[in-house]
Amino acid sequence: MKRLFLIAVPLFAFVLTGGIALAEDTEAKLELPTGTITLQAPEDAGYKATLSPVNFPHSLHFSYSCKECHHTWDGNGPVKSCGTSGCHENHWAPKPGQEDVSENGVKSMTGAFHQVCRDCHRNEVDKQKAAGSKNIASGPVACSGCHPDPHSEVASSDEKLSIPLGIITIKAPEGVNATRNPVGFPHGHHFQFACKDCHHEWDGESEIEACSSCHNEIKPSGSRNIKDESNQMYYLAAYHNVCVTCHRDTDKKHRQAAKDMAQGKIEKADLPKTAPVNCSGCHS
Repeated sequence: MKRLFLIAVPLFAFVLTGGIALAEDTEAKLELPTGTITLQAPEDAGYKATLSPVNFPHSLHFSYSCKECHHTWDGNGPVKSCGTSGCHENHWAPKPGQEDVSENGVKSMTGAFHQVCRDCHRNEVDKQKAAGSKNIASGPVACSGCHPDPHSEVASSDEKLSIPLGIITIKAPEGVNATRNPVGFPHGHHFQFACKDCHHEWDGESEIEACSSCHNEIKPSGSRNIKDESNQMYYLAAYHNVCVTCHRDTDKKHRQAAKDMAQGKIEKADLPKTAPVNCSGCHS
């Protein structure tokens, strides 16, 4: 794999494969690199790095949303390099007294990486401490934690997963006489959520199996209540618990944000998108 700054790197998308519950309705694909990506200054940066490159464990970050890092990605096409023109194209911030050559005050590439990566690591430590955790698990915050000395070798993995964009049709598994239409699931609209919000057993590198490979019960165990723990492996309970619960939470956030907008606290563009919470909204 080439260096991150020189190619478009897709992040944190996912696909269900190997099952009978889904049919892909789109040919658009995204190549998701798994494993480790080496981050280093681009060749044309005009800057000689004094610290070693960073071996970034990409697969360990799939519990976060794509857009935590790729904040301008629309979820439809390749993810552009952080150093793309108009983004964080200046490698280092200007020294005091020098003219800022960046447009619109865009943060330098080095500044952007440190703010996103190091600040997130610090926030993780704070959250775990606040939750009373005794075993803190987070990424490094010291220079040597990311930039080892002596320098480590460039270790970019060549492993990738092919990710569908657009619509995926979710159908009832074989043996079920469905009474409602299949669900047209807009996969590309969900990349602001972490892969593991849905694919909670995924290791970040293997091919992702269909939900029905685990949640393979086609009939409820006793009651049809999807919150019944005995229905954990009932395929309908799995889908409805994840999808509808998240949609309802998003709907609540939208209603609260609408009140904030009416009071002039936020702009209309900042309203979270709503999602269907009734049967016909998904089974149209």
